[in-house]
Amino acid sequence: MARLILVLLALSFLAPSFAKDPLGDLIRGYIDKKTQIKPVEVIKRISEKDRTVFEEMFIHIVARSLFERKKVVSQTVLRNHETAYMGNNIFHVYGTSFGKPGNKGESAYFKDGSRVVDGIVTGALPDNSAVGKFIVVRRPLGNGKYTGWVRMPIKDLGPWFRDDPYWVTRSAPRAVEYFKHKKRRWDGRLVVNPAGIDLTPWAWQKLGIPKEQSYNYSGYVEWKFSN
Repeated sequence: MARLILVLLALSFLAPSFAKDPLGDLIRGYIDKKTQIKPVEVIKRISEKDRTVFEEMFIHIVARSLFERKKVVSQTVLRNHETAYMGNNIFHVYGTSFGKPGNKGESAYFKDGSRVVDGIVTGALPDNSAVGKFIVVRRPLGNGKYTGWVRMPIKDLGPWFRDDPYWVTRSAPRAVEYFKHKKRRWDGRLVVNPAGIDLTPWAWQKLGIPKEQSYNYSGYVEWKFSN
């Protein structure tokens, strides 16, 4: 168990990560048995019981690194909304709220290494390649009307996955399929909404959502990458 603690301490020095997510990749690589990493050599020398505990901790760490509070919504939100790509590099996806300092189960840092603070206007997309880039977001108001575009950086991974660059294939976020078919994420967690983007409460406020609603708001937005 002492070796286990040392390994966890060593891994902790890898976080927070900048643009990439080496800690998450390290953990996933070990769990999926897809890569050989130096900590595995240490893990091999611990007991089978401790190894089981270690793997459970790995899963817990990765699950926590994707913000924990997930809003449960009805399947009716998918009605007429399963096509994400709208043309002109614009994506129409369901969005949820994250990033309020002090939220139970949420990290104090974004994946780009910056702290989660009150007032920050930012978002999360489900692939490392998006972290550090800028997007513009607008919210449909109905009858063909929209809010203005709001520009913000992507500082984190989420809402549900860390390897789903749906904008590359111009497809729907993976969460749509998981939500529609009531599937569980790789760590066993049920995907309870189809979100393909996360926005902080202050980003939602910029899109016209009242402050009181913004901390747990969810709804459709359109977004595209920006210079």
